[in-house]
Amino acid sequence: MTNVDLTTQLQKISGLLQPYQFGIGGSCLLWRLGLETEPKDIDIVCTEQDFKAIFQVLSAEFQQQYSPAHPQYVSAHFARFSRAGWPDIELMAGIAVKRNNAIVSWTFKSQRCHWQDNICWMPPADWLQLYQLFDRPQRVAQLRRYLVRLRLNSLS
Repeated sequence: MTNVDLTTQLQKISGLLQPYQFGIGGSCLLWRLGLETEPKDIDIVCTEQDFKAIFQVLSAEFQQQYSPAHPQYVSAHFARFSRAGWPDIELMAGIAVKRNNAIVSWTFKSQRCHWQDNICWMPPADWLQLYQLFDRPQRVAQLRRYLVRLRLNSLS
């Protein structure tokens, strides 16, 4: 898959979902920031209120895939979709993780997302929090370095 294909795919999804509160993040966001060369999937986070509607939109375009329950990820809503020639799509809302016999939740704030080149992106700082929550230390380190460089460049 080429970067042109991925951009076109992200624009198509963003166009389909434009009426709803959502944002694209994960490895696609890292790709946009120059931190990832080949995203493996498209992560879409949305509000719990819009999950059902977005699920229906995606179901009309993509095939839903079975996702076994994960012992630590206990989000309120999760679905995976696929289609030939596309990365898998993971849709999630009401994100929560089980840690030390407690549930740690994260709240999606759609007003923090921004549109660029007809794609609705989540902010890197949100994915820093999510990668910390998901216990993904390499991704946390990548985003921390990026955000530090961004901050240092803004001071020059």
